[in-house]
Amino acid sequence: MNIWPEKRRKVILTANLTEKSIPVAFFDADNTLRCTRSKKPSPHGRHDVILIRETFRKLRELAEKAYFLAIVSNQAGIEQLHTSYPEVEEAFQETLRQFSEQGVIFNYYDFAEKKDNDRKPETGMALRLERKLKLVGHDIDWQNSFMVGDAGWKKDRDFRPDGSPGTDHSSSDRLFAENLAREHPGFLYFHAATYFVEG
Repeated sequence: MNIWPEKRRKVILTANLTEKSIPVAFFDADNTLRCTRSKKPSPHGRHDVILIRETFRKLRELAEKAYFLAIVSNQAGIEQLHTSYPEVEEAFQETLRQFSEQGVIFNYYDFAEKKDNDRKPETGMALRLERKLKLVGHDIDWQNSFMVGDAGWKKDRDFRPDGSPGTDHSSSDRLFAENLAREHPGFLYFHAATYFVEG
């Protein structure tokens, strides 16, 4: 029996999540938690998944602190016909399986395959999770929640807080966090390149 969500948008409440209000650690998937054997932007099926080992320690620490671990990923390749829904779903199941082998259990995952209110930087995926948690008696502790992803400061468009030019393919993860912070002050963004190596 799987100890992770067996499908997209399924909530798994692990035994450590006992408080009514729980903090959520949101993570992008590709080039944040995993990369690919094929060198494609996202994995095509289970055999293309490689976990980023540097994530393991921080993820275990968050679970020990009773964080709800959630993945929110843009998967535009489905709509653009670069990959298929079954390949993406299979790759997520393999991602969760491999993390479980490392003692990391994700409580939820979602992905946006269309250009709609779910696709980051829009906040639809986070708001859907909020509704689902309410249905099982929990609220999100937004002030202690945050987003981690590799899409922070877009190349040739953005500047980092230190004034250096952006080098990322997109700014969607940072803007997702900033959009949530407008409604929930205190919600933060961390770049994947530094989050997993600090502290």
